[in-house]
Amino acid sequence: MSNYRPRGAIAKVFFDRIHNDDVIQQIDMTTWYTMGKLPRKYGSLYHRLNGPDELTLEWLERSKKTSGRFWLQLCHEVAKLFLNMFMTQTDINGFLKRGSMFILSEAQFDEFLTVGGFFENRNTQSELSQLYLCDIGAGDGEVTSRLVRTLQQKGSWQVLTHATESSWTMRNRLNEKNFVVLDKASEMYRADLIVCFNVLDRCFDPHIMLLDIYEALDRTGFALIALVLPYSHYVEKNSSHLPLRTLLEPWPPMERLTVEEELEMFFDVLQATGFKIRAWTKAPYLCEGDLRQSFYWLTDYVVLCSK
Repeated sequence: MSNYRPRGAIAKVFFDRIHNDDVIQQIDMTTWYTMGKLPRKYGSLYHRLNGPDELTLEWLERSKKTSGRFWLQLCHEVAKLFLNMFMTQTDINGFLKRGSMFILSEAQFDEFLTVGGFFENRNTQSELSQLYLCDIGAGDGEVTSRLVRTLQQKGSWQVLTHATESSWTMRNRLNEKNFVVLDKASEMYRADLIVCFNVLDRCFDPHIMLLDIYEALDRTGFALIALVLPYSHYVEKNSSHLPLRTLLEPWPPMERLTVEEELEMFFDVLQATGFKIRAWTKAPYLCEGDLRQSFYWLTDYVVLCSK
């Protein structure tokens, strides 16, 4: 039975879905948040989150139900065959209103920002009634919205939410959420918190982007940055799909690097830009599933920095 392969395209899809979801059920999800070994230079700044928490599990269950709606997912697959001829995958996801992401729950955002000193720093400036937030490459804004709710629940300040996004369909999604959509991060001035989740390995020049983030921050501002490791760079809106410069240099390395070594290289780049690393953690970078699987994930490393 283990060698059985069904005939017919639809039967194969159902078979693969059952097999893939069975594999997912066997995963120990606590490993999404734990490190087997810490990098030598920055190990003391690691904060382990307890997860997956209730909100994360709720998101996974919703993704399972949505991806299990056969006719909806089949329509998406047919639409992608046509849209792929003139739209990027991100544009397609925005157009079809699918492919939402999840990294941290509201409670996990709260815990991590507290450990990194963001709220303590904010509370020392009691005269501030507004908090300027900018999310770079915000996608459909679902992750941003979760962070905004965390900030609103934590303090009495008004959160003014700005975002950048290169995809025109995703910009429409952000406008629907009443975010102020900017063309680029450098348009932001004196931001209190800038978010850059999984964009540095997808942009044309990550070093320029880091400088733009640093310069757009207020002198007491913080940056929340995430990177998927093992490191792999891909520029979607570029015919070669190659960056002008890679984030980690030299790349590719002469020898295969461990995740701990890649982390050290990443943190060194942040410090060379001028950032002070306050805390970092490990979390899953989750994406809504499709006909083939309930959800997808990569391993994310989230860093809280200050000027």
